[in-house]
Amino acid sequence: MSRVEELLFPRRKERTEERRKERSHGDVRDEVFDRLTLLAVSRLVTQGMFQEVDYSISTGKEANVFRVSGRSGFGALKIYRISNAVFRRFPPWALEELRRTVGPGSFGRLVFAWAHREFTAMKACEAAGVPVPRPRIQWRNLLLMDLVGSPQGVPSPPLIHTPLPTPQPFLEELVKGVRRMTEKAKLVHGDLSPYNVLVSDGHPVLIDLGQTISVDHPQAPELLLRDALNFARFFRRAGLPVEGEELFRRMGGDRWP
Repeated sequence: MSRVEELLFPRRKERTEERRKERSHGDVRDEVFDRLTLLAVSRLVTQGMFQEVDYSISTGKEANVFRVSGRSGFGALKIYRISNAVFRRFPPWALEELRRTVGPGSFGRLVFAWAHREFTAMKACEAAGVPVPRPRIQWRNLLLMDLVGSPQGVPSPPLIHTPLPTPQPFLEELVKGVRRMTEKAKLVHGDLSPYNVLVSDGHPVLIDLGQTISVDHPQAPELLLRDALNFARFFRRAGLPVEGEELFRRMGGDRWP
């Protein structure tokens, strides 16, 4: 194990759970932590942003999220994988926008622009009062944000895996947050579903903002309607009489004729 890896993945023997989490590091290290990514993470450690990468929280098609810890508590580190395969499922309109931003170049530059894109969207949503994780810093293919979870550092689960004893208040709060995103931040999420809404103390938190688009984009109404239909199906299964078109209007779709 190299010095950088030893710093990021310290060996621990105190508890069985910790050892299990350590073993999971080996499963993702080769996939996510290439040499350049390790150096980028080491830079954030050196700057005091966090001290340790604890364990993997989630693995997505394009990025992995890890819990990190340090003197200031816990955080969530999103690492975008640097690979051309990452962009196979990326929406054409978003990929075109990234290419306009960085011009011709490597996939690495596109990934860096993508990470910056999500960081900027998170900052805009935070300023608008949308419930999103507080972004801390973006560097290359890394995005560090506050951990959404308990004070003890237990990450909050996604909505898709969380039974809601009273789904109606949660839906109302979700609709309010999405509408604030549309009206105040002037953004449409672009990929919102029960998989990327966390349940934190019974409240919704929106994550994965890398595919957000301006409300002025021609595809914005279509994408918001798709998100609304997804949630209508989900909440109907939870017993609520919800229609997608109604959610679309309430989430900000009434801004378009």
